[in-house]
Amino acid sequence: MLPLVSAAIVISLLFLLVMRQITEQAVQATQDALLKTAVSSILEHTRSTDYNVEIDLPYDVFTMLGAISEDKIYYRIDLDGDLLTGYEELELASTAPVGLDPVLSSTVIRGVKVRKATLRSRLFISGTPRVISIAVAQSQLFQESILAEISRNATIIGIGFLAFSIFMALLVTTSFLRPVNLLADAVSRRGPHDLRDVKHPTPLEMLPLVSSLNGFIRRLRGTLRQTENFIAEAAHHIRTPLSVVKSESQLALRKSTNPESRKHLHNIIGAVDRSSRSASQLLDHALVLYRSEKNNMDRLDLANLILQVADSLRPAADLRDISISAETFPCEPVFITADPILIEVALRNMLDNAIKYSNPDQIVQILLKMDDATAEISVIDQGRGIEGVNITGPRKRFRRGSNVEDVVGSGLGLAIISEICVTVGGTFSLKKNKGGGTCAHLRLPV
Repeated sequence: MLPLVSAAIVISLLFLLVMRQITEQAVQATQDALLKTAVSSILEHTRSTDYNVEIDLPYDVFTMLGAISEDKIYYRIDLDGDLLTGYEELELASTAPVGLDPVLSSTVIRGVKVRKATLRSRLFISGTPRVISIAVAQSQLFQESILAEISRNATIIGIGFLAFSIFMALLVTTSFLRPVNLLADAVSRRGPHDLRDVKHPTPLEMLPLVSSLNGFIRRLRGTLRQTENFIAEAAHHIRTPLSVVKSESQLALRKSTNPESRKHLHNIIGAVDRSSRSASQLLDHALVLYRSEKNNMDRLDLANLILQVADSLRPAADLRDISISAETFPCEPVFITADPILIEVALRNMLDNAIKYSNPDQIVQILLKMDDATAEISVIDQGRGIEGVNITGPRKRFRRGSNVEDVVGSGLGLAIISEICVTVGGTFSLKKNKGGGTCAHLRLPV
């Protein structure tokens, strides 16, 4: 918009200057023509006699000059440099040639700027050539008033043109930027993992921009896919040998009777458990990132999916004498539209955390509630709770509570659940129970 407004300002200033120049030239030409007519008329009414000069001043010419405005009129007539009549302070143009063409000039008389026409001609008096000089001058009040009026009108026109130009510049830039803003709005509404090509309708001039943007998105999508594949493969290749190391360490622990050796084997088994859990969580994280891009939406029976996840984790809970209660469900089926893999990963991490941080002989309860807009899944445990963790809002990866240092974990579970919520449009929060433990709430749109 700035170049358009600058151009409008320059055009307005040029318009004012040109109008003033043209007006000044027109008024000056009119006044000059009248002054030439005046001196020529005086010369026509001048006659030579045998011994003198007779001058019949044409008062109608002065009347015509005075009728234009309230300008003052001065005249002077000399014969061979001697003043015959007129204003002595009106100087004659000494450089004016003898002829019938008046000479125009500007001068100052009585502190007033005047425009003057001077005419010199020859007369024969008693057979002797004499030079008569005639000058008529007029003040320029009328010219100044005309210039002021024209300048005022031109200024009004220039300001109007400038205002109209600014309005048109604003209209043009707004209409030009509207497709850009619509494209930016369409891209900004996308989720953090939505890397589809941009197919928003745009003008022909913006097709190179959209094409470049789609090329960048494709390159970014390829890079992310390679990274996710690498993480998945690394987790798989790490988890398999870790399982072997854990099994061999457990066998060695059973056979060992040396307390120091058993202590080292316990440390090895704990480190392997932590590494195996981290590899599994990294694999889940890579899976979440990959599935977030695919946007595979299916109609799910949420209660049935919760029961399946609970059954898959029940053996791990039985090893720690922890019971899983998943009985208080709505009478009617609860259906949602979401990616089943992502919802399953979120539920598994919620239950896994509840089992992991609960003490033996405790109960982990799963509740499912439903209203018109959301389905709420609550996993309630009676464990130690989580201190030092953000209760609401996004979770940072590899960030764990301050009271769980003795429990094997990777710090990825809550971050994975948060990213799944962003993808499916849900929310996740933690709440401390009054009697101890934690209540995890997962709300999903129905």
